[in-house]
Amino acid sequence: MSLKDEVKTLLENKEFETLAEIAKDKQRVVRYLLSFLYSTDDLLHWRAAEALGAVAGRQGSDNSDSGRNIPRRLIWSLMEESGATAWPAPEALGAVVSSRISVYPDLAPIALSFIEDPVLSRGVLWSARKIAEKRPDLIADSIPKVMELLDSADATLRGHAAWALGAMRAVEARPALEKLTGDAGALAIYETGELVHTTVGELAKSSLRELLHA
Repeated sequence: MSLKDEVKTLLENKEFETLAEIAKDKQRVVRYLLSFLYSTDDLLHWRAAEALGAVAGRQGSDNSDSGRNIPRRLIWSLMEESGATAWPAPEALGAVVSSRISVYPDLAPIALSFIEDPVLSRGVLWSARKIAEKRPDLIADSIPKVMELLDSADATLRGHAAWALGAMRAVEARPALEKLTGDAGALAIYETGELVHTTVGELAKSSLRELLHA
């Protein structure tokens, strides 16, 4: 089995920490994970993003500069390439930041800064959720921009925005979330290694429950 096939198999089995361990000695693992970010298989794409987070988190734990290589590449692609080319980078960057928030806190606002690009918005909103689960204070300034997407015509964006706001402790979003509780717009969110099918309304209700304790 080639290394690329091995990486794919490990992604399919959700063995993210194994990939992080292998990547310590085989730098090509990162290259293959970056290529799988562009997979037309949505689940494989998301798992590649999560795996890059695991790899960068492991590298960042030794306090060396090597842990910054992956987020640097992702940020470069977001800043230097078009949205059509860089579309998978936001969720990978969010996975990196949330994987070891104590190492990458300075990157959290950068991960949210691409929210106005419609091609990148879904990944940015997912990143907002994951980062806010660890340190909501790092991205509190982005709450107004996330709230704007509650009015999107795209159910995927409305749902991801609603989901993010609960973790962001955005108490000011309660009235807008209340209006979405009956929204039957369907979408899938990536959570714990799987694509979970849900609705905008269910995510709005979930975030409202979270905000009761905010």
